[in-house]
Amino acid sequence: MKHFRLTPLIAALITLPAVSATEELIITGSYNPVTNEQLSSSVSVLNQEQLLQLSNHSLIDALRQIPSLWVEEQGGPGGVTSINLRGSEANHTLVLLDGVQLNDPTNTRGGAFDLKGINIESIERIEIIRGAQSAIYGSDALAGVIHIITQTPGKKSTTLNASIGEDDYASTGVAASGAIGQVGYAFNIQTTDAGEPVAGSTAKNKEFSGRLNWQQENHALNFSYRYFDGERTSFPEQSGGPEYAQQPDLDSGEYTDKSAALSWTMQVNNFWQSKTTASWYQRDENQTSPGILPYNAVPPNGAVIDFERTQFSWINTLGDQQKVWANIGVETKREDGISEGYLFAPDVFPLDFALDREINSAFINVNAYVVNDWLVQASLRRDDADSAAANDSGHIGTRYKINDDISWFANWGQGFKLPSFFALGHPFVGNANLVEETVTTSDTGFEYTRDLISARLSVFHHKYKNLIDYDGENNTNVNRPPVKTQGVEAELNWQLLQNLHWRVHGSYADIDMPSSETHLLGRPQSTYGSAFYYSLNNAWSFNVNYLRVDERFAVSRYTGAGVEETLDAYNRIDANIRWNINPNTQLGLTLENLADETYYTDIGFPTAGRLAKLNLRLSF
Repeated sequence: MKHFRLTPLIAALITLPAVSATEELIITGSYNPVTNEQLSSSVSVLNQEQLLQLSNHSLIDALRQIPSLWVEEQGGPGGVTSINLRGSEANHTLVLLDGVQLNDPTNTRGGAFDLKGINIESIERIEIIRGAQSAIYGSDALAGVIHIITQTPGKKSTTLNASIGEDDYASTGVAASGAIGQVGYAFNIQTTDAGEPVAGSTAKNKEFSGRLNWQQENHALNFSYRYFDGERTSFPEQSGGPEYAQQPDLDSGEYTDKSAALSWTMQVNNFWQSKTTASWYQRDENQTSPGILPYNAVPPNGAVIDFERTQFSWINTLGDQQKVWANIGVETKREDGISEGYLFAPDVFPLDFALDREINSAFINVNAYVVNDWLVQASLRRDDADSAAANDSGHIGTRYKINDDISWFANWGQGFKLPSFFALGHPFVGNANLVEETVTTSDTGFEYTRDLISARLSVFHHKYKNLIDYDGENNTNVNRPPVKTQGVEAELNWQLLQNLHWRVHGSYADIDMPSSETHLLGRPQSTYGSAFYYSLNNAWSFNVNYLRVDERFAVSRYTGAGVEETLDAYNRIDANIRWNINPNTQLGLTLENLADETYYTDIGFPTAGRLAKLNLRLSF
């Protein structure tokens, strides 16, 4: 087995070269950057080129081609979008952007993050880790982690992009990176108007993201900042959408995301690296809803939300990554959330709540090559929240290289999630007696890599306890009985010819709720798909993506009561063509839903028909 020693200081700068799958530096699921061979967890990595091949304008569309990652979308760009990893709840996936957590526990979705708030043009790469990761990240990482990494400073480049499409779609942006002396910089500015491809569903946003780094001898500084401002409209969730809603009034929302992080890495000696990080996240949101007619279903309501999180960590990496190394450190996190809401029923009822909490954590992670090709990893973390009992989370993983082509991996882990501020404090449905949600996960599988082929097959089993849900009979949030999910996931990447690449994936998840007759909504039992990329010559390239989605359960309330239905399975084909006019100019055409198939993302919420978008990229 060939090991790749990572100079800790270079790793701290998150330099991610374009190398083979076994050599990629992965910064998620571990306290220090590692190669794929030095991480036992199931991981998928997509760089910018791969993302733009899958979709040149939508992160949501690109992620649908990732196994065991289901993106639930409620009709059009203005609707709520959520992520389900291995059949989990949407708020069980931790979402990071340049290391900063984006989950907001004050929102009505229990802290789930809407990935429509990320412009694909700003992403350099995305890493997805499956399985419980609370032993590394603490609360919220029950099902896994999605880490979005923006453009790395240093390499000199400038890119302009502009897109137009049907139904008034328009997007423009500029990205630049380079270095001034020892300071590297990268920034991206993007504005997008998604138009109105589905009746009532609109979204507009603008985003700025930037990163700086500096390195001198044994010290490195990294800084990142992001500002995102958006607005959206849509028919209310479960209202029956454009087809069945009893009134034309729309939900509307305005929101602002701001985040920043600063880290200092010091190489103390050959076997000790120290890294100190401070991060900050703030979200402001103003949302109004006309409710769902008849109003006994959902009365008109609204809220102004302000949430802030600050986080500090100190991580010490000790040892030799060719043999034995450990990460030891501490972390403190503070969250403050305020919601000033109201409800018409028919009088005005205030729905204000304000909560805060502090979580202090200590952790240790040990990694060792028992023999040359056998890696064993173990992590233990204690999170002590001032509002709940302390939680201890563990993880044990192993990876064994059977031969030059095949590796076997296995993992066992624990995860937990503290109740969201909304679930605890909402005056009507909040329950201060809720306990944390927990999960125990296990998975095992094989990876195959040889020449132009790479493949992964894994099976998983997750057991959740105390899931938080709304109890309609008692009009309050409660902890539910255990839920089990188990399944299998597979993906294959094959360079069939020098100019032809084939990607195929499939997932199956069985959800068992032995103590309930209800179903978890919006989760297909199986999904599978394929993507072909063909380069005709240096000027022309083509990409075709196919996706098959199984039936899903959904609920609507436009009749005045909750009615469960089954949404039909569907097939979707997307295609894009790229023409490199010259080395600096590229013209692209995207055709979404090429077969113009009619299907529903929720009851009464149809998807858009066939849509065309034209994209221009200029690089200098």
